[in-house]
Amino acid sequence: MARPLMIRPATPEELDQLHHLLERPLQPWQRRRLEAVLLHAAGHTAQDIAALLHVHVNTAYADLRLFHRRRLDGLLKRRSLGAPPRLTAPQHRTICRLAQQPPAELGLPYGRWSLGKFRDYLIRHRIVSAISREHLRRVLKKGGTRSAASFASSGARTPTGGISSTGSGSCGSTGLAGVSCCFSM
Repeated sequence: MARPLMIRPATPEELDQLHHLLERPLQPWQRRRLEAVLLHAAGHTAQDIAALLHVHVNTAYADLRLFHRRRLDGLLKRRSLGAPPRLTAPQHRTICRLAQQPPAELGLPYGRWSLGKFRDYLIRHRIVSAISREHLRRVLKKGGTRSAASFASSGARTPTGGISSTGSGSCGSTGLAGVSCCFSM
């Protein structure tokens, strides 16, 4: 038995826009959504639309409800998946920039960062509201700067005075002269 579907029908202007949109290259999911609305405007039920488009009836209902809530813009936008990112791009840059500086330059009484000390510094200075050590480790590893390499696992000095690159960090160069860190990647 069909579920009741209470959506506002497409206006003539929206139908014209749908036809124009269908003439251009689209992703398959965008084309399906637009065709579902056109079929509904032609008087088809959600069950008919599902059969004609070879999709589950729940997908047809979801496409029609999306059109009802967000109109044409909603049909063309991809559905966001997963949780939103917890750190912004400026926060990532700030974390990587700070990781490159020795704690002594920031007025701290220790000579090298640990994940716990660095995490506490970031929270205390309100750069982030909360971050786990594991997430911080991943941010530094993925950071694309020299910070993760400077947080080498052994912390051993190289002949050039930098940190050895024995850690598995992938943030850039093979050491940073004069910075001593003990993150394990």
